[in-house]
Amino acid sequence: MAAPRGSSQVILGIDYGSTHACATVYSFELEALATYTCKVERIEGSDGSCELDPEGVWDCFCRVLDGAMRNAGITPNNVACLGISVQRNSLMLWDRQTGKPRSRIISWQDLRATELSKKWNKSFIVRSLKAGGHVLYWISQSDRFKAWASYRFRTTLACIRLRHFFEGRRALLEECRQGRICYGCLETWFLWRLTNGKVFATDISCASVTGMYDPFTCKWSGPVLSGLGIPHQIIPDVCPSSHFYGYIEAGPLRAQDEAPRVPVTGIIGDAQAATLTEDCRGSGQAKLTLGTGTFLNMSTGCKPRALMNGFYPVVGWASTDKFNGTNTSAAERNSGGPGISAPVSSTFRSSSLTKSSSTHSLGGATAPIFASDLTYLLEGSHENTGTLIEWLRSEGLFDSYTELEDMLVEGDRLDLDLRSPACSTFYITVSPALLSTHQETREMRTITGEQRKLLGPDGILTGVSGQWTRMDRLAIVRAVMESIALTVRRMLDRCRKEAGVSPSELRVNGNVSLSNWLMQRVADVTNIPVQRSEFIDSSCLGAAITAGVGAGIWPDYASATSLIHGRQGRGYQDSKIGVQNCESFLPNMERVPFMRARYRFWCRACAAYSRKLRLTRFYRPLAIHRSSSRISSTQASHHEPQTQAQSVCPLRIA
Repeated sequence: MAAPRGSSQVILGIDYGSTHACATVYSFELEALATYTCKVERIEGSDGSCELDPEGVWDCFCRVLDGAMRNAGITPNNVACLGISVQRNSLMLWDRQTGKPRSRIISWQDLRATELSKKWNKSFIVRSLKAGGHVLYWISQSDRFKAWASYRFRTTLACIRLRHFFEGRRALLEECRQGRICYGCLETWFLWRLTNGKVFATDISCASVTGMYDPFTCKWSGPVLSGLGIPHQIIPDVCPSSHFYGYIEAGPLRAQDEAPRVPVTGIIGDAQAATLTEDCRGSGQAKLTLGTGTFLNMSTGCKPRALMNGFYPVVGWASTDKFNGTNTSAAERNSGGPGISAPVSSTFRSSSLTKSSSTHSLGGATAPIFASDLTYLLEGSHENTGTLIEWLRSEGLFDSYTELEDMLVEGDRLDLDLRSPACSTFYITVSPALLSTHQETREMRTITGEQRKLLGPDGILTGVSGQWTRMDRLAIVRAVMESIALTVRRMLDRCRKEAGVSPSELRVNGNVSLSNWLMQRVADVTNIPVQRSEFIDSSCLGAAITAGVGAGIWPDYASATSLIHGRQGRGYQDSKIGVQNCESFLPNMERVPFMRARYRFWCRACAAYSRKLRLTRFYRPLAIHRSSSRISSTQASHHEPQTQAQSVCPLRIA
């Protein structure tokens, strides 16, 4: 469906993220004309719950769309198409007939399914799946079986949180089996509301990260759905990212009187949208997002890859192949429209993959959809990045991000990397379970000497003296910020070791990437040129690109991304030149060997602390007994009661 090309026609892209929602109006040359932002309100509980109100989310969604149009001075008549980018894996249930929510939106940050995830990862079903995957991979060397061997449930996956929600709700589960309930993440909920319940679908990029979709076969995973007891009747259709989903009939974009209706032609996950904006389409190209967490997406081209070390394959994006004449809307397919023989049945909806030279068939129970430009990504993540910086600020180390950058630069002038004891200060990242063990056992003993061990959100700060001088402040800030760069290097090493691919350039976005010092550190540690994104909201722009391709404004993604990257004029700045606002960073070859040695020391320290904390957890009962006896005898000899917590040096600095 080609969009009309008039001077008044625009593309509207919206990104509904974890902290804010943003809608931007773009011209057909992908120039931002106007934008509007709204904060996303979350409902958090002490039990680890993190939810969103469905009606509040819909109101916020409509508000940013209306605000962007008002700021641009346009009406729905000027909008050629709408593209939607969303935070992934935030799920909900609603009534198929009335459209009323049957649950709140359970955010991907919700932690209530943590224990259930651990239980299932230790279950006979998952262990059998892994064992079978190892054997079949050894026989066939197929990446699909390698993915089986490394499969594990995480609380960020929609499937395990959906299973947790069903526990104790037998009546609701029975309604699901009868097909009276719909399941979907944010993109499915928005599409349902925009089309007045005529379209029940998701896109392949969002489906591939739920944990219950097989990216190798492009089908909903029968073993996962059956194993978790999730009824297949509630699962939506899967369509390509760039696809004619249907016309908008509700919200601020609904057509007035006899005006043309606005189509939804693009849906994509936020991480994939940012990767598309950075033009990481070729195999080996990588995008790094430094925001609340660290997210690395590396393109593997048209073939999915699986690793055994925490990276997992996801679908980046796909477009409907218009040459096969199957670009019918999702609404038509759901209602048995033109060319469709029957409505959706109770069999698995979407999608079987038939490989050909250039297209893939996403065929469901309704009709096949031929997809082209199907691109796969390897995705890895580290949960704490922005949270580390907020932790430092909350502990009084700095007041503003400008002050933080000034402290990092001051440390360079003082050569803290080479001066003792600052050069031996590290922030050691450990797993959450081992960190909680350290937090419990550190209250058992007195830490003597000048070296202190201090806890952060996901690690331990070592090598800090107890004097709390200006030098200590600088060393702490540098160690924590440097750990972000070291974590990126570790993620890239895992890709190099197992996948045999290494990016020639690292394209970085996110609020944390605004630090020039950190960007140069990443370049020095990884020995890879770093290109910082110039786009304020990469995901919103990615949604617009997806919609434009789906509407026929551009024939493919390459044509769209060439418009924005042709304007950038990427020129690298040498690290020795003190340019404050440069967007590109080359490795300083004089510092690369030093940072390589520092990285190796940091890796050894992380491994050593993990081994030590595992032993601490194993011998915890004996340690508690001995510590209690020692504290009692010490207090008795000095005749002055003192708690162990008083002997531990806090991180807060006056």
